[in-house]
Amino acid sequence: MNNGLSIFFPFYNDAGTVELMISHAFLYGSELTNDLEVIAVNDGSADHTLDELYRMQKLYPKLKIVNHEKNRGYGGALISGINHTTKDWVFYTDGDAQYRLDELVNLWWNKHECDVVNGFKISRSDNVIRKVVGKGYQWAIRRIFKVPVVDVDCDYRLMNGHILRSLNLHCTSGAITVEMVKKLNHKTIRFKDLPVKHYDRIYGESTFFTFSNILKTFSDEFKLISELKKPIK
Repeated sequence: MNNGLSIFFPFYNDAGTVELMISHAFLYGSELTNDLEVIAVNDGSADHTLDELYRMQKLYPKLKIVNHEKNRGYGGALISGINHTTKDWVFYTDGDAQYRLDELVNLWWNKHECDVVNGFKISRSDNVIRKVVGKGYQWAIRRIFKVPVVDVDCDYRLMNGHILRSLNLHCTSGAITVEMVKKLNHKTIRFKDLPVKHYDRIYGESTFFTFSNILKTFSDEFKLISELKKPIK
């Protein structure tokens, strides 16, 4: 397999972290490969995220911008990002900078004999309630879906691009992480887990822990239970 790398980020009201994430993508990505593409998905942001992306595109002309006029949800942003990748390996993380690109090198050099290198948080920089909810969520997901990774909720993943793009992903909520990992598992057993740091938010607020988002995620995951029972061919 060649070593082309696609890096993409979903951005939603993350104007304050655009410069950090995009500049680090080109900085660290170019140290790993000379076949790099960087993609930013603006998922209908209401702040000046899109303006910041266009500003960064002037500094990095190879930056690809995918703009959603209306918010499609976290899953919708990931699906859009995946569909725009073209390289052999695909890495994504959130645009809010709670994960940093300096640890991508660890995933990159551990990809040999793997198809998916999945991060897991070694310390979660969230309040007590979110930490408790997060642990309960992880326990339930592992028990119900038998996912092959330590932390399915850790959006810091390096994946075989050919396998990833062959998946028929459809969840538009946060349930897409379960759908993605489980469908990857249906196509490969070559997973590896690596620890990554999780940082405090430096801009904006999380929108995941709202009643509507949580309800949509749980609803999608309930539907996935029957859909993912049998391996996908």
